[in-house]
Amino acid sequence: MLHCNWQLVLLLAVLYVGTKASSTPGSTLMDSNGRLQSIPNIPTTSGIVAIIASPGTPSALLTDEPHDILSLASSASASSSTASLIVCRGATLRGTSDQERNALATCSLIAGAVVVDGVTVGDVQAGLRNSRHARTLTALFRARVKLSSRDDDDKNNNSSNTVAPVPKQTLLLVINGDQAEIDHDQLQNEIKSLYKAAAVEKKGAASLEEVYDLQVVAVNSDDDATQILSLASEAATAAVQSGHDSLADTLAASLSQVRESGVGAVALDPPHVAHAFVAVGQSYGKQARAARAKIVSWKARTARGLLVDAFGREAALLRNRVLGTFEKETLSAAGLPLVANYRLEQRTRLKALLDTAVEEVFAAQVHNLEQSTLKRFNAGLLRTMNDPVESVMDSNAAALRKETFTFETLMDDLEVPGLGLTKVKAARELTAKLNDALVAFPDSPAAKIKRTGRVNKVVNKEKKPGQRGVDFGVDLVAVLRPDGFGSLQGFAGYQMGGNSLTFGVHNDADDPQTIAQFGGVRPPLLRVQPKLRVDVEL
Repeated sequence: MLHCNWQLVLLLAVLYVGTKASSTPGSTLMDSNGRLQSIPNIPTTSGIVAIIASPGTPSALLTDEPHDILSLASSASASSSTASLIVCRGATLRGTSDQERNALATCSLIAGAVVVDGVTVGDVQAGLRNSRHARTLTALFRARVKLSSRDDDDKNNNSSNTVAPVPKQTLLLVINGDQAEIDHDQLQNEIKSLYKAAAVEKKGAASLEEVYDLQVVAVNSDDDATQILSLASEAATAAVQSGHDSLADTLAASLSQVRESGVGAVALDPPHVAHAFVAVGQSYGKQARAARAKIVSWKARTARGLLVDAFGREAALLRNRVLGTFEKETLSAAGLPLVANYRLEQRTRLKALLDTAVEEVFAAQVHNLEQSTLKRFNAGLLRTMNDPVESVMDSNAAALRKETFTFETLMDDLEVPGLGLTKVKAARELTAKLNDALVAFPDSPAAKIKRTGRVNKVVNKEKKPGQRGVDFGVDLVAVLRPDGFGSLQGFAGYQMGGNSLTFGVHNDADDPQTIAQFGGVRPPLLRVQPKLRVDVEL
């Protein structure tokens, strides 16, 4: 029995500790996946205060920066507040997830007072509508306008899961700085413009003054922070209406309503920012099309082996015109931090498109010019290859200088110095190729063919016809055949005018084969054969 009692006491202690831990400041209410955690049984009869923290910005209201989307407040002044304090992560310029937008919309519905924290004097001076806080306020306003002001059909079909609309909510904009540095009128006008942009999405939406009690306050000390939280707590308590009694039920019902409406899936950019995004995208598309049209005409010429007239000047003009027009058309977006990075990215893409295309066309023209120069140089070598050696060397050197000069002259029109596209490297490479072509020319197929053709022409050259006439000549052939078996043989000849004498010695008189040729008798010792030749030219 005693053992069982100890187990019961231990179980109660664990439950008590778990309950205390879950209700301690800083406890997670919603994780990064948008799931509600085990929420303690905290009553909301004294109201709810939602503190919207700015990620990365030190807070005078919170002791620790929140690491979750939605959590209980961790503040030195929280103990003096009678209302429930929750902390929601605000929007950033880098982007806001659907879960974070849902959390902001939920806070806008359930809180009697919303405290937008982390606003700096720099944000105010640069323009609040251009900062990350503009996205935060847009999310709060959009949810408030769309979900708290119900249409007649929605009012007739209210279910138990629908949170009762709050007639008026206190909105505290906390500035980390001195009151003297804050232009309240300008700040309130910017907030009104953000609200009007969100209210346009809802037909018949109430004005900012009807929905919010807007207050701009400055914080410089812990006393200021305590006073701000006390003010928010009083406003939240005064705004309490009948409804859900626990924080868990209130959060669950509001989050369900937000998800069903899809308000968290809408982008948080204010209209002027969205318009700037569209303007940048349209300008990029227009300038990219204009650039491509010109580039296509250039590539069509280079594909046929031609050069673009005054390419260097035309490329520089196109590049300056396209980028200049883009910058002029998107100048208003340059002052919007939300759009400035996107504008820079699009300009970088446009510049890369132009630079890459210009480099490709430049390289194609250099290739075409090299090919035509080498072809012309080889043709010149082919024409002079049959000249005397001394003149060939001089003509080849002159041709080399001429082609190099012509190439560099034409390259002057192709250079784009702004992209580092000059003639220096191309001229150096061409000189090397011309020298290689000069060395390899004698063994080239064209040179071999021309040499072969010259030989054939000489060999097949027809003798020119002479004068008409008749020429006589005597050809005398004598052979001496002494005794022997053919070990000695020799011939000698002499020609004078149209007459010729051929004398031979062959000691084969005893050779059986020779005797057989003469019918079995020895050949004569000396044999003389005269021949009369008559040449007639008609």
